[in-house]
Amino acid sequence: MPLKNKHWPDPEDEHDKKLLADVKEYGWHVLGIQEDAEGPAFAYSIGLHHTFEHPEVIIFGLDVKVMHKIINGIGEQIRSGEHFEHLHESSDTLEDYTVFFRSFDKKHYREYLGYARWFYQGNNFPALQCVWPDAAHRYPWHPDFNQNLVGRQPIFCEDNSWPFHDGKNRAAFTTKPVLQDGLPILLVSHDKEGDWQFLCGTTNRAEDGQVVCLGDLLQRDATIGELADLPEGWQASRANAGAAWTRVKARR
Repeated sequence: MPLKNKHWPDPEDEHDKKLLADVKEYGWHVLGIQEDAEGPAFAYSIGLHHTFEHPEVIIFGLDVKVMHKIINGIGEQIRSGEHFEHLHESSDTLEDYTVFFRSFDKKHYREYLGYARWFYQGNNFPALQCVWPDAAHRYPWHPDFNQNLVGRQPIFCEDNSWPFHDGKNRAAFTTKPVLQDGLPILLVSHDKEGDWQFLCGTTNRAEDGQVVCLGDLLQRDATIGELADLPEGWQASRANAGAAWTRVKARR
């Protein structure tokens, strides 16, 4: 529902009137900025926080019309009850690709979210940057990200507390003994397809398999964060919970 006690700014021109009308009728407005000598193209929403109490969304580096369409799609997902958060991924935003959401630091609002600041009459609103991957499904912070795309998508979040290249809500595989009996994780596999397995080494029965969020596993065992940079197609193992990890390239 819309935020209460919102005082609408007074429109000064037709653009302002269009923005206010869109927010009132649809729930949000999208503003697109073309690429220029100062930086890549970008687009962002205005009104998602007002209408749905959800952070505004900004995207960089694609065609403005494409980004406009993506943001509208995100808005419709939010209207249907979806809620995107910092360090989460979504597989329902781009066809055949995931996207990654990161908080957009307020110190960049004046430069990039000026029209949203006009609407909210200041910086009193949250925002997320929607980050898209390269053709190999890697994000800009991945060491093998396509370097030709780096300049198109700067990252405006200074939170480096999350060690993995994947999102907190990325599905990972583990076992019932790890989750239910508290057995330590002794074998970690990062498959060539990008999937993670965090195993106890006591069972390989299919009925003992469990799917859990990567963030939940890190919270349960912080030592797996040491393997956040484990390349695809590699494994790591240890003798016990206090031992050092040994890394090896998985056999084909």
